Amino acid sequence: MTRKMHRLLPALLLTLVAGAGTARAATREFTFTAAATRWEIAPGRVVAAYAYNGTLPGPEIHVREGDLLRITLVNRLPEPTTIHWHGIPVPNGMDGVPGVTAPAVQSGGTFTYEFLAPGPGTYWYHPHHDSAAQIARGLYGLLIVDPPEGSRTWDLEVPLVIGEFGAASMMGSSGMGGMGSGMTSGLTSGMMASTLLINGKTAPAVPEVRVKRGKKVLFRMVNTGNMVHPMHVHGLHWDVLATDGFDVPTPYRKDTLPLNAGERFDASLLADNPGRWLVHCHNLQHVGEAAGSMTGLVFELVVE
Repeated sequence: MTRKMHRLLPALLLTLVAGAGTARAATREFTFTAAATRWEIAPGRVVAAYAYNGTLPGPEIHVREGDLLRITLVNRLPEPTTIHWHGIPVPNGMDGVPGVTAPAVQSGGTFTYEFLAPGPGTYWYHPHHDSAAQIARGLYGLLIVDPPEGSRTWDLEVPLVIGEFGAASMMGSSGMGGMGSGMTSGLTSGMMASTLLINGKTAPAVPEVRVKRGKKVLFRMVNTGNMVHPMHVHGLHWDVLATDGFDVPTPYRKDTLPLNAGERFDASLLADNPGRWLVHCHNLQHVGEAAGSMTGLVFELVVE
């Protein structure tokens, strides 16, 4: 091989690697229709909600790092709305904050958000127009950037999306576009009137999670509300792997993991202790106990 070829070889290899990365990336297109709907949070208990594509939470999107996302918002609400991509470094015009970045999407209008998927992790999306009220009515969902194929270290993946339904219902709308919209002195009374949800349901309607002994479960936790929810697992412990989309330098163990407003964690647990275990918010006023059953932020984890 000539000296010239030796000099060119590193550049050639770099080009081939870059080309391979581009080939793996994909263009992913989605449509989110925001509309009023009726949603059952427990058997026989139906609420008037806002939802993306008729579900609460909204569609759970799985993409790969580097994918080009084109997500079209169709607004069938009786008011303006937007989508903010929480934790994702999108281009400025795609951030969904009226008056600062993307415009409000008027009732009957559409807007297409376009951005690249970041590194692997748990992200979420929600409005940033009258956001306290619209999130409290159900407009939120998960966007997950999956790890490269073959790199998963867990056997089962479970979303744990906390919602405070109706928490802003007593606040009203200020007509402002930012996150502070509607955050008035009525916040406390509004939140006390809320119904607490996990993945769109309130206990005892939250489904149990079943796992075989020895398997590892990854919980993707997101707090979409305004209160702190310390999630406690009985009989086992969390191994915290990432927070707000960033891997922690060294995973650490907790049996009670506080989720602040807007915060998210990736936490795994090893199902090494057989039995039926409780998982619940340790703000115990968020868990009601009556007639032998529990309500609110609680579900059962069954290790078989």
